[in-house]
Amino acid sequence: MTVSEVEERLGLVKCAICKSNRFGIDSRTVSEGDEWKAICRDCYYTFPVHTDMEFYLRTQPDVPYRLRDIACPHCEQRGVTLNFRIIMSVRESIYFVTCQHCHKEFPEQSSLEAFE
Repeated sequence: MTVSEVEERLGLVKCAICKSNRFGIDSRTVSEGDEWKAICRDCYYTFPVHTDMEFYLRTQPDVPYRLRDIACPHCEQRGVTLNFRIIMSVRESIYFVTCQHCHKEFPEQSSLEAFE
């Protein structure tokens, strides 16, 4: 995915601090590998954006099963593809997915990553 595509999709969620939905990607972190840094354009809160989903799916055996059970809010069919994920806060991880049936993109709260 490109930086602009990720920034556009981040606009679908709210900042953990100020509840804004205006985010940017620090372009200096894009070439450094799987973990990009996103920043809220209103309060300057930063959080990681993880883009290497192939490695993540290989190392997290429960995630593929969870992806099969996620229902699309548009067509209500089950089964999605994981595009990237963010860790918005210590209590909130969000998957950005695409429906395998209607190809709509949407964010999904991760129930598998609770860091309390």
